[in-house]
Amino acid sequence: MGQPDELLWDSEPRTVIKHRIYRRYLDCWMGKICQSFQHATIVDAFAGPGVYKDGLDGSPVVIAKAFLEHLHSERFNNLSVLCVEKRKDRRDHLESLLKGISRPTKLRLDVLEAGEALARHAQLDAIAHQYHPQTPTLWILDPFNWGGVPFELVRACLRRPRDEVLITWFADEIYRFCEDPSKEAALDRHFGHGAWREARKVRGEGPRKEALLKAYRQGIESLPGNTFTESFSVASKNAHARYSLMFATHDMRGMACFNQAKWRTDPHRGQSANEWTYERPTLFDPEPDLSRLRRGFESFAGHARTFESLVNLAQRLGFTEPQVRTTLNEMAEDGLAIRESPVKSKTPWPAASLIRFYVPTPEEDTDKVP
Repeated sequence: MGQPDELLWDSEPRTVIKHRIYRRYLDCWMGKICQSFQHATIVDAFAGPGVYKDGLDGSPVVIAKAFLEHLHSERFNNLSVLCVEKRKDRRDHLESLLKGISRPTKLRLDVLEAGEALARHAQLDAIAHQYHPQTPTLWILDPFNWGGVPFELVRACLRRPRDEVLITWFADEIYRFCEDPSKEAALDRHFGHGAWREARKVRGEGPRKEALLKAYRQGIESLPGNTFTESFSVASKNAHARYSLMFATHDMRGMACFNQAKWRTDPHRGQSANEWTYERPTLFDPEPDLSRLRRGFESFAGHARTFESLVNLAQRLGFTEPQVRTTLNEMAEDGLAIRESPVKSKTPWPAASLIRFYVPTPEEDTDKVP
């Protein structure tokens, strides 16, 4: 959407889905980070006024409530939330709103003025890491349009090993502009490279959007150091992505948190939600589609793999550790996986186990006469 002129504006159905992902990810992130580190930071880089005209909480309030309502909040250490907003009237409204939230001193909510993206990032980065250079920091980049997040800004946000980003990625707009010659230079700045042009060879709206998103993720994954990405798409009216929430981290534990949030939002495939049908009652709950994970495990036929390596593979594919156990149970029932060690265990797949995989044996045709 374009940036509205008024102080407050109505939310859209997709806003609810986005905030559900935020909240579910934050529940996991805070549970790990705020108990393990003395200080942590969240930078809400496009904070807005803190509430929508129809009463839905804005992202700064979602973050504050995630901290205050967490099951383990009493054990949390210090969290600083930097709420960055360009317009003064929205900063004033947000500041007034946050003052009304009762909170302990270990939760700090600061409202700051936005500036030119990269120059302002250097200042925010210094504030976010003022207590220690390795302070875990989550950057939430949720602009009104795709031009608000140049690739160099994403690169800067991921420069430190304990920093992560959540990006709103505008699939519709990028799909619409990708064949416009006048937009190519801007798209190069957004992707950080020109390889996105290969996606224009892909036919069909859905497949091309997937190819463009893949090119964007590959650019981020090519950054120095181990960088992992995952995404969740939100569709509108048709089945194609309207936009995607793109996540990047240097730590597989971050991937575990994001994958958990994805599957809680889309219990069938963990990949997407439609803003017009999300949470609409159905007669039967959908079964998780784990076929892609199983195919990944079947490729190990004739070899043994540690449980830890299987979990890492699953997380890179967008699955969760419980789904690894479910898939191994099914493959064991089919005679395609067996725990090689330890020989004795109270649980089928302990964390230190070694699993051997087997090639399916074709069933003999007993009706066939030799």
